[in-house]
Amino acid sequence: MDFVEISQIVEQRREELKKSESLVEVIDYGAGSPNENRSSEQMRQGITLELPLASLASIGVKREKAQQIFGIFETLKPKRILELGTCCGFSSAYMSFFAPKAKIYTIEGSPNTAKVAKETHKGFGLANIEVLVGRFDKVLPELLENISPIDFAFIDGHHDKVATLDYFRAILPFMAKDGVMLFDDIAWSLGMKEAWQEILAQKKHKKSQDFGFMGALWL
Repeated sequence: MDFVEISQIVEQRREELKKSESLVEVIDYGAGSPNENRSSEQMRQGITLELPLASLASIGVKREKAQQIFGIFETLKPKRILELGTCCGFSSAYMSFFAPKAKIYTIEGSPNTAKVAKETHKGFGLANIEVLVGRFDKVLPELLENISPIDFAFIDGHHDKVATLDYFRAILPFMAKDGVMLFDDIAWSLGMKEAWQEILAQKKHKKSQDFGFMGALWL
């Protein structure tokens, strides 16, 4: 399938969920909104929210971002993929269609949101995605040891400067030679802008690209 066909399949599922009137109890370990200023303790404990499934389906990777990932995959041909932030499962579904022979490990903090993602994957018939549930910092250490080397890492959750830098440092040693790390929402807040600049300043990459909304490092 080409990109257009894949995007039509994935976005049709999104549109179906956007029509839902269901509410989902979500545990949010992230930074909330750009101006919310949650404390590190609040993020560690998690904030429990009841959100419309329709609003959850409205966020996450859509066609434009998916096309950037598709372009990276055409050259990279990743075999092992790590994602932080599953949400409703659209980004991992896109990656599964782009790289059907790869194994994808995606982490979601909220059990109920992870359930929606698993239903999304099942509906598409995608069997190469493993959804792990828990806080990123709790799940990552053992997972990284078990799945390295990682060809592609997509950091799309938490959206906190300190946390993003921590994930970068934690994942980097487990990346494959010539692997790619992609950071979503690098302009989401002042903290995320600073995190991206500090990541670039580490000079661990051969090449970088700022897509405006995402930033990629070729290692």
